[in-house]
Amino acid sequence: MFFFRSLFKKSKALRTLRENRYLVSLFTLFLLVFIIYLMVYEGLSLIDTYYFMVTTATTVGYGDISPASPLGKVLVTAYMVIGIAIIGMFLGKVTDLMVEMSSKRRKGLVKMTAKTDLIIAGYPGDEKVQNIVSELRNDERYKSAAIVCVTRLITEMPAWMAQLDVGFVHGVASDTHVLGLAGIESASVALILANNPGAVESDDLSTSICAVINRVNPKVRTIIEKVRLDETIFAIANAHTIVDVASPSVLAQEVLDPGAIQLQNAIFSTNTPGTQFNMKYEGTESSWREIAHAILRLDAIPEGFQNPEQTQFNLLPGQEDRVLPGALIKYRGTRLLRLTG
Repeated sequence: MFFFRSLFKKSKALRTLRENRYLVSLFTLFLLVFIIYLMVYEGLSLIDTYYFMVTTATTVGYGDISPASPLGKVLVTAYMVIGIAIIGMFLGKVTDLMVEMSSKRRKGLVKMTAKTDLIIAGYPGDEKVQNIVSELRNDERYKSAAIVCVTRLITEMPAWMAQLDVGFVHGVASDTHVLGLAGIESASVALILANNPGAVESDDLSTSICAVINRVNPKVRTIIEKVRLDETIFAIANAHTIVDVASPSVLAQEVLDPGAIQLQNAIFSTNTPGTQFNMKYEGTESSWREIAHAILRLDAIPEGFQNPEQTQFNLLPGQEDRVLPGALIKYRGTRLLRLTG
């Protein structure tokens, strides 16, 4: 939508009007004289005159209306030649403008005029950024959210961005002008990725981006991916969430649900009460409801199970889902449990 609004604004100031102002003025004067002649001497109504002028200038020429007088025929032939030339000239300019605007959009040189929900700064590669966006698009909250990628590491919008309805701005994301093009004023979240997950120098750019975003719009929630172990520089940049180089699904989950990474770290940390465990079920076939109640009675939190020969865990089981002997059961607790059922 922003493309057509921008096109309309620019079309009002086409250089063609200035470059051909004398020709346009002459044509306008001739047009007024011809309109008056058609209405006064040919007896056409205003609507019929308008209809005749449009069908003639666009070369449609239905022939249902035509001048009857010799002078009218002479005037209409002159109108045809000049009108078709003028319209062709302007259509050519409009086409050139549309092509130019489309090219600028692909090259990331157009300002995002719609509200931006998420800015992704940094570009470790097509695959990772695409997977992050795909994860977000699978969630109802971000299915139609406005997402904009900002980087200078690519010069043209990849095909997947158009497919997933992602905006692109080319430039250094720590530049206030570039952030302005991306819509930082309206953004809610900024995900700052490490350009090179193997180089600590990536953190220098990431923290500078974070600092500028916090200065331009302090309301933006910043999630920053770090390479180095020391977090001092990130604390100085006032990043809301700091995470080690992570998978697309983990980063997408943090965008969707603040604190997801902290919860994940707590679950898998042996220093936090409530570590995640796997338990092999040694009882008879039972419903998930019975298994879950038994785990809760042991002061643990049931999470899901994987029956023998299944390849994935069922992390959202229904109450009546069947748990078979030998199944692996996931739960969070403070100690190893045993269920014989």
